[in-house]
Amino acid sequence: MADARDTCETEQRPRIPIPSAEGIDSGTAGPVHRPSWARVEEIDTFDQFVQRFWRGDISPDEFRRFRLQNGVYGQRQEGEQMIRVKIPWGGLTAAQLEVLAEIAAQSPRGVGHVTTRQNMQFHFMKLEQVTSLLDRMASVGLTTREACGNTVRNITVGHCAGVCPKEAFDVTPYAEAVARFLLRNPMNQNLPRKFKIAFSGCPDDVGLTPIHDIGALANLQVVDGKEERGFQVFVGGGLSSSPRIAQLLEEFTPAHQLLPSVAAIVRIFDRHGNRENKNQARLKFVLDKLGVEQFRKLVFQERAAVEATMASLIPAIELWEEKPPHRDPSAPSDASVEGGGPHYLRWRATNVLEQKQAGYAMVQVRLELGDITPSQLRTLAFAAREFGDGTVRSTNQQNFVLRWIRLDRVRALYRLLASVGLATASAERLGDVTACPGGDTCQLGITSSRGLATALGDVFKNGLSDLADEAGIRIKISGCPNSCGQHHIANIGFYGGAKKFNGQQAPTYQMMLGASLEQGQVQYAEPVAKVPAKNIPRAIEALLRFYQAERHAGETFNQFLDRYGLDRLKVVLKPFTELPPASEAPDQYIDFNSEETFSVQTGPGECAA
Repeated sequence: MADARDTCETEQRPRIPIPSAEGIDSGTAGPVHRPSWARVEEIDTFDQFVQRFWRGDISPDEFRRFRLQNGVYGQRQEGEQMIRVKIPWGGLTAAQLEVLAEIAAQSPRGVGHVTTRQNMQFHFMKLEQVTSLLDRMASVGLTTREACGNTVRNITVGHCAGVCPKEAFDVTPYAEAVARFLLRNPMNQNLPRKFKIAFSGCPDDVGLTPIHDIGALANLQVVDGKEERGFQVFVGGGLSSSPRIAQLLEEFTPAHQLLPSVAAIVRIFDRHGNRENKNQARLKFVLDKLGVEQFRKLVFQERAAVEATMASLIPAIELWEEKPPHRDPSAPSDASVEGGGPHYLRWRATNVLEQKQAGYAMVQVRLELGDITPSQLRTLAFAAREFGDGTVRSTNQQNFVLRWIRLDRVRALYRLLASVGLATASAERLGDVTACPGGDTCQLGITSSRGLATALGDVFKNGLSDLADEAGIRIKISGCPNSCGQHHIANIGFYGGAKKFNGQQAPTYQMMLGASLEQGQVQYAEPVAKVPAKNIPRAIEALLRFYQAERHAGETFNQFLDRYGLDRLKVVLKPFTELPPASEAPDQYIDFNSEETFSVQTGPGECAA
């Protein structure tokens, strides 16, 4: 029987045509023909590297750096790979969704996973599968290039950009320009550490700019009597075990200086980042070392040099404007925008937001744990074509959104989504829990964050169902201190760890409370209690019932925390911080999604490889 590896030889595998720059149809949102992100020669090179690795011509370390640059990440299970598809600004066409559905069907878990960076991941894939999957993605313009490794990662955008009633302007074309400028750019291939960029167009800052290495917030100024577009640019934000809030670099960076500014910041980071200690290598540590004033001076000097010497290499930013999709006016519609049963009315209240374009809505498609099945992906593609503009956007909250939905067709869309389990209410509300992959697949994961998220989801379907739709409270879970689940920016956050009770180790989580990303009031959550994993559902119920009973009229959760005080809340949580002996409650010493007694089992993570 032939080795599966033999099938990866470049000359043996069929070539799927990769579209030209005019070959990706994205409907009417953005360019009608979006250039491909993929390159055929890159896939051939990957295939050759795989062959060389299997022959022993290159070392595991050399191959690891190469595969990470191409979005292939090793799991904690030996021989299993996670493939991360890069989705700049979260934008996907219906055709791309259909290809992602094919890949999800080939994955052992049978799902795709939307991440907090708007990418899509597929777990438990074999290395011998990767080349053909890269070919299939490339046929619709998708790539995994620079989705991992010490590069500028996926550039994210608040998913309401282009349709938000509050936005200064649509930041999507600017994010697209930055993504294309940096992809495969030599300055971006061997940075000291990963680098993250985000854009927001509105005061709500849906793009989460304070937690990024570069955060760009849309800004308008009147210059010489004319309104000019630009950005408030923030630098040095980040989470992980040493969180930092981004600092203001420049109050107004004119739009024409955006790319030179990004180039300058990346080059300064490349020059001054710590290459000796990966744990101190992010841009936030450069800011710690230099101070923001010195860093600002270096960036402005570098920007002037970039503008003087690289002007011909800085591409023009192609702008576009969101427009209604062209539709047959006789398309069926609901007789009334209102009406419908209680499930529909609840879903409409939590998941449907009217756009700034009159008569249209943005519909949030909530995904449990960020997972979506092949049939759901195909239905989403159909819905995008039939009801919207032929596209969707992934979100940094692990969901999808459909845009340009006519208000008189929302109820019909609901029926379609409900038929495949995509009409769950509470999108971006209390019941919509965010979680990283955690110890189920990640080598750095200590606890099963997905298991805890599932348990909390059950709480909001049962005992706390009346609070599931509460706005302004989010729960986020990470399986270790590194904050891939963004626990630092949650009203209620958890990160996984371990502690001995009665001489035996058990999975625990540090509970954190009170984060805010409101402009002028940015603060990360503060630790309040270390709680055993199996006690957390009861601890959450006690905390939220206490808030419900004690809050003042109209008081938000964070306002309640400020008034009541975290120290006093520790008293409420204290009963949930201990465990009886394992002989009395053996299940308490077993993590979610496991049948074995808990022990910390982590490996060499590849986040800093």
